[in-house]
Amino acid sequence: MNNYKLTISYDGNHFYGFQKQPKHLTVQEAIETALEKLLKSYKLTYAGRTDRGVHAKQQIVSIITNENLEDSFKESLNALVGSHIHIKKILLVKKNFHPRYDAKLRTYKYLVNTPNNYEPYNIGYSYFIKHELIIHELNLIANSFVGKKNFTNYSKLRIDQNPIREITESKWTKNNQYFIYTITGNSFLHNMVRSIVGVQLAVVDGKLSRDSVYASLETPLTERFKYVAPSDGLYLWKIKY
Repeated sequence: MNNYKLTISYDGNHFYGFQKQPKHLTVQEAIETALEKLLKSYKLTYAGRTDRGVHAKQQIVSIITNENLEDSFKESLNALVGSHIHIKKILLVKKNFHPRYDAKLRTYKYLVNTPNNYEPYNIGYSYFIKHELIIHELNLIANSFVGKKNFTNYSKLRIDQNPIREITESKWTKNNQYFIYTITGNSFLHNMVRSIVGVQLAVVDGKLSRDSVYASLETPLTERFKYVAPSDGLYLWKIKY
């Protein structure tokens, strides 16, 4: 059996998330529908789910098959998956490689537009807010997420799920189009990044205090924060192995 690592990107606006589900088109379904036309049998695994509307610059998928994939396979697969998914690389890897369990770090980016840098063609690929932001103020809050913290108030936790996650990077930058939030960690909970962004924006908008954010990461509050940024500004950016 051969194990192939695929690096893919996709436009989340056209899919109901990554993971296959009934009655809705997902990235996984689009890929599997294409693979069934090219391979007799295969097993597909992936690095992680993304929610409806979330984009990916680098998602990793593994295909285990007893067939030998030629160089032309990438072009054939790209022709079948549609224009909103792109297969960037296909690489033969060790048989025991697993895109989810072997991942060391994951990086997400979130793009925000403000009135000074708003462009209508960015709708669906960034989050537009109606007031300006100050990088220094944002980073005072962003830095509090670095380290091993309890993210109970920033996720929809499953029963008995461990809420502790380790974040190695949390910062805001700005270019001529976007305010960009970058966060890197070993793994993330469901809705965690969107919640972290939403909470930070709520603080700078005066809806939450910084102290409440700091406290929640040590001793969780009784209820989850209600501030969750929309999915269209979020990108799965990079996965490190």
